[in-house]
Order: sequence, then structure tokens, then C-alpha cells
Amino acid sequence: MKKITTLIFLLSSLLSFGQKNATITITTAKPEQAIVSLVLEDVHFHPNLGIGLADTKLEPLTTIDLKEKTNERVSAAITEPKIVRLQYSGGGVNKTWMLFIQPGDDLTATFSSNANVTFSGKNAAYQDFLKTYFLENQYQYLPVFGYKPSQIDNKSVAQQSDSLQKIRQTAYAAFKTSNATVPAFDAYVNATTTTEPFVIHRLLQEKIMRRNRAKKLEPAQQKELEDLTLSNFKLLPDEALLSQSYRDELRNWVLIPTTRKFPLDSATRYELSPKAITDVYNFSKEKLQSHPKQQEYLLTYWLNYAATAIPTLETSQTLLADYKTKYPKSEYTDYFTKLLETKSKLTAGSAAADFNLLDRDSTTVSLKQFAGKPTVIVFAFNIGAHEPTMKAMEAKYADKVNFAYITLISGMPFQSWKPYTQARNGVKHLWASEESAELLKQKYAVDIRYPFTVLDASGKIVDRWIPQEFPNNKTLEKDIIKAIGK
Repeated sequence: MKKITTLIFLLSSLLSFGQKNATITITTAKPEQAIVSLVLEDVHFHPNLGIGLADTKLEPLTTIDLKEKTNERVSAAITEPKIVRLQYSGGGVNKTWMLFIQPGDDLTATFSSNANVTFSGKNAAYQDFLKTYFLENQYQYLPVFGYKPSQIDNKSVAQQSDSLQKIRQTAYAAFKTSNATVPAFDAYVNATTTTEPFVIHRLLQEKIMRRNRAKKLEPAQQKELEDLTLSNFKLLPDEALLSQSYRDELRNWVLIPTTRKFPLDSATRYELSPKAITDVYNFSKEKLQSHPKQQEYLLTYWLNYAATAIPTLETSQTLLADYKTKYPKSEYTDYFTKLLETKSKLTAGSAAADFNLLDRDSTTVSLKQFAGKPTVIVFAFNIGAHEPTMKAMEAKYADKVNFAYITLISGMPFQSWKPYTQARNGVKHLWASEESAELLKQKYAVDIRYPFTVLDASGKIVDRWIPQEFPNNKTLEKDIIKAIGK
């Protein structure tokens, strides 16, 4: 009888997947001082200013003020199971619940006082289970476990993490006796349950090794941490990609053999070398042949790494050629092709592309206005980025060099940005709208790893690929001296 019930459930699930829509209703019996929002987690690569492709797109579905509106119904167009974050903020309480939503679901989330939520409707049982046993990520459990950042040894935290894993596993076994689960839900639960505990163990062990200090680990210590991943991580079905902790550990697990062959060098800010990125790409391709979605996920990830983190083009061009052969219909091919075309134009001696951006006094400033002096362009992705470490260099070259800080903070209005800028000799603070930021990305291949560009007095590129270096920007200063000498 149980087999027949399961078969009927699976058939109905397949039919509902074809509907390509899920509906979620937020409701409350009476108005209350709270804001509720729904955010869809789409595990899907998409362009992200500054880092190339991001692997998860957080798509807001709705935001409701429960004081003004006590009921709202939202539809999400999906073709496969997704995770949706249900977020509540009010009365000093902030909570996030992870919802497992499938095409065809019709779910109602009813709020009552004290941020309590109950679920009803199709597949409400999934949400009840996740609400009880799963927070947004493993780090949210640390305060619950009594984690003390200033304390080097947190043995009780590790014990409680292990206890939570057993509770989850026991509860899930009981859940499955009365609920037929679809493979994606099973993979999500198993992936999160198995990866989070050893991630916490590794975090605590690294804390002990570093003794709460920012210092480089010894090779033996690094190997010990890597061995924790190698011995604990297990490949799960492709649907496990729904779990962020699993995706993070999948990349970590597949990268370890490569970094043991090609150790990361502090001189390159621990970036993978061209040989290393080629090695991990090929290893991922071979290791995950029987897991096609995870294989495509990793090959896209490593190709993106090569195209953004490595200034030279040879490696990314080679990997892209292979990627095109393996995935001839990939939606990312045009993106990478255009990115590499842009990078090929950003070579020493090439004319820098012009731009028009707003100065702090609301006047429009173009790159041409900097002609006559060398110019340092600084791409900033948060307020005041790089400025504290740059002020000494500004003072040193104030009469000889222009410094242009271009703020690229998505969604930040001009009037909100302006108060954080300061007038200084030889310095321009420039604000980029969403449209202008997109144009800069297309013209300069903007990347957070390489925030600096140096131009000579005629507006030609001296060096586009200058990294952030600590405590001093030696490469940047070397290029500035070169630009002045031209």
C-alpha cells in the first residue's frame, strides 16, 4: 500500500511541476507592527558587478507591511524546486525561515503574535519540518550553541553541533514515515545536515590553530583542516546544489587536490595560478561525470574564476573553448566571450574608454577632463573603500597625479552617497548610476580583485590589472611612477 501511495505522490508531483508556478499567501488575523518579505533563492549563475558571475540570484518576490495589509497572495514562476526565504522583522524580532517550494505549490503562511508562523496548504509539511530544524545557515546556530568569539576553545559548541545533526537525522527519519518526500527535498535536507556540522568543526579547529590571531597556518595545520573536508564530504545527488553549505564544500572538496599540487602563494594574494585553475577545471570535469548538474556548476565557476581573477587571457580562452564544446547551448557563452573581448582591449598603451559620471557637486565629469596628468582610477564597492590606505599616496603625488574614486554601490542614491565624500586636493569622487555602472563594467571589465587602473597623461593605459596589496600598494606606486615618467 505504501508503494502505491508513493507512486501516486510522485505522479502528482510530476504533473504539478508542469504548472510552472507556485503560490504563497501571507496572512495575519489582525494588523501588527511587522514587515514580512519573500526572497527566492535561484541557484543560477548571473552577472554581478565586480565578481563576474554570482552563483545565486536573490530575487525579491514581495514585501508586506502587516500593519497596512493583512493578506497578500504572490505567484512565483518556477520550473523546478527552489528555496524561498520567509523573513520577518518587527517588535525587536528578526527571523528567517527557509521554505522548500515546488511548481504547483499553494502555500499559506499565517502569522500571529510574537512572530509565530503556521503553514497550511499543499506541501505545508515540508515547511513545518524546516521551520523546526533548519535556520538560514550554520553560523546562525553559533550564538544558540553558546559560541564565544573571544574564547579560543569552544568544545561545547562542537558537541551541540553534533547533537543537532543527530536530532535532525532522527526527526527526518520520523518525518519520512508519514510523508512521501521528493528527491530534491531529500537531497537538500541530507546535504545541509551532513555538511554543516563538519564545517563548524573546521571553523573551531582553525580558531584553535590560529589562537584567535590573524596568522598564516603551518602546512601541517592546513593539511589537518583539509583532511576534515576530504574525510567528511560526500557527493550527493545533483539536487543537493539547493544547499549553500553543500555548494561551498563541493568547491572546497574538489579544490584541495589542486592546491596541494599548486600551493597558493601569498605573493599572489592566494589566488589560483593559471596552472592551478586549469587543473581544478579538468579535475572537476573528470570527477563529476556522473553528476552532470554539479559538473556544469563547477566548470562554469572555474571558467568565471579564470576570466576574472587571472589578468592574462590564455587560460580563460582555452577553458572557454572546451566549455563551448561541452555546453554548445550554454547561456553563459556570450557573456564570457564579450568579457574576454573587453579584457583583450585593456592592454598597456591602449586608449582608456571615456565615461561621464557625477561629481559630489552634481556636475558631470568625463575622463577627458583628467588629460594632462596621469590618473589613478579606483573602483570602490563600498563606502570609502581603499581611501584610508590611499591618502598617503594622494599627498605624495598630489601635484602630479589625479585620483578618481568611482563608487559602484548598487541601489545607493546620489544624495545618500554624497555625505560620505570629502573634497581633497587632486581627488575626485564620482558616483555611477546603475546604467553608468553597467557601461563601466563593459568598458573596463570591472573586478573587485583589481580595483585600480593607472593612465598616463594622454589617457592611455599604463596598467589595468593592479590588485589591492597590504600594507602598501607597491604595484600601484610603481605604475604611478612609470606614468609620471612618460
